[in-house]
Amino acid sequence: MGMSLYHSATGSQSPHCIHAVGLGKTGAYMVEALLRTGEIEDMLDDKRARFTGLSIDIGEQDQHELKEYAGGFTQRLEERDIPTDRHQVRTVSLDVPSSEDLRTSLNRWREYLKMEYPRYYWNPNYEPWLPADTEMPKPGESCPRAIAKAIYGHYYYGGDKTLEKELDLFVDSINKTKLPSMVLVFFSLAGGTGSGMVVDMVRHLSNVKLGRRIPVIGVGVLPFSGDEEHAGGEAALFPVINEIDCMLDDAKNQGVTAVWGDLYKNPFTGGFLALPQEHSWQRLGSYTKTGTPAIRDGLRKGVTRKFVTDSFTRFVVQDYGRLLFKMLRPAGFTGAPHERNISGDRTWTLFDVAKYTHPGVEVLPGEARGKWREVVSKWMEYIPRWSGLKEGFKTDYIEVNTVGPREMWNDTLQKKLESVLGEYVLDGDDGTLISTNGEFFDELTCYSNIIIPGVAKTDLTAFYAARDAYDAIESWDEKLLMHSWLLDLGVILSEQSIRFDGMAGECIWGCACWVVVPHEAIRGDALPSADITEVQSAHIAAMVQTVVATP
Repeated sequence: MGMSLYHSATGSQSPHCIHAVGLGKTGAYMVEALLRTGEIEDMLDDKRARFTGLSIDIGEQDQHELKEYAGGFTQRLEERDIPTDRHQVRTVSLDVPSSEDLRTSLNRWREYLKMEYPRYYWNPNYEPWLPADTEMPKPGESCPRAIAKAIYGHYYYGGDKTLEKELDLFVDSINKTKLPSMVLVFFSLAGGTGSGMVVDMVRHLSNVKLGRRIPVIGVGVLPFSGDEEHAGGEAALFPVINEIDCMLDDAKNQGVTAVWGDLYKNPFTGGFLALPQEHSWQRLGSYTKTGTPAIRDGLRKGVTRKFVTDSFTRFVVQDYGRLLFKMLRPAGFTGAPHERNISGDRTWTLFDVAKYTHPGVEVLPGEARGKWREVVSKWMEYIPRWSGLKEGFKTDYIEVNTVGPREMWNDTLQKKLESVLGEYVLDGDDGTLISTNGEFFDELTCYSNIIIPGVAKTDLTAFYAARDAYDAIESWDEKLLMHSWLLDLGVILSEQSIRFDGMAGECIWGCACWVVVPHEAIRGDALPSADITEVQSAHIAAMVQTVVATP
């Protein structure tokens, strides 16, 4: 029997339907992971519910597993007598267009934007951002972001508008849902295809098709130290972080919309989660030292990604989507309108999967419980090192959900975890640490899902490493290929404006295209807020003066 939408006595929220778009290889893997959880099909037992999944990639080489699991998912629904029309899972494998066909689309780009947004400024200086002799990537090769953007637009705006039709089908399915919905947008922050397409795709999905009425949650997977080389290398992560940050950060986003209009308002209406993978990678790398290096490393990388992906998806589908809804509330994205407070430059949320044990490694079944706990305690100590946060970071709220065998966890481990995470929490009553526990189906695995809101881009160690790598690139053409968002408007966001002193956004056509965002804020040189409480206190300072004291 389906529950009512709201229980006034308990305050329990209704079930929430989770829908997902995956871009690139990482996106396909994460949509597939959702289907493997089991909870999605449980949700569809409620006749009001639907699940909608969409994977978009260049080539089909990374979508085979998703297609296979989608077929198995349909079969499982049939076995449970759940109508299969309650779900829709589609995969779109894009061909790399010829240079001539892509050039035709690029030449018409102003027409496309004018039809989409009548207030769009028809720039007479417009030229395609890709040179005519740009070499197209082959299927399976890493795709530079600027090319991925062009390929996405070619299939969204041009020809038979393949991708616009797919987004329409995706939204139509969501609109048939009789329960509240949330949309997850999965992609790799390091990969060129996903990060190159997402900036336009999520704008079309959230701001155009959904009309900003449903929470759209970005889920960007961070690279790890053993990751493969992507187009642009480590340097490409610098423009990616800056472009996402100029969507999320209220002040920066206003600086973009002031020039280019409301169509460029932050499309991630449900917030943005960044997923580090380093802890899982290091845990696996600590024992896989034998065998053929290439095979060994390939297995390590695959298991690292799958563990983080599976851990995240298992978490967000709990309690019929209610847990995800509640998790986003402290960050200010799923509360009532009167509860919403500004997050300023601290709109990133970190979702760190800290892996403590692995089957058959360091300790074996049957050994003393104390040895198991010693291993778990040791790997807890690595959380600050591999979380991806710089030293000194503080926030007002952290939520941690630890999963492991029921007989392993005790007060000693609990206190150790609270001590480690307490370094990130504001002192005294200004900080809150919520800890819960769950049981894993594998008795030999123990890990924690750590949710840390109130993060600024300058708190991410990856930001500084990417900035240094970006600064080492001398070629302007190489830097252009690392960008995506606003390129069609003539703006290279991470470069300094030529016309407007101190502002960001170099114009690729030499005219006055820019954004009202200080370049030092893009570079990370501007003094950030101390923590989220400082941001919010400043925002409501005038209102606080109206508070009436009571006896």
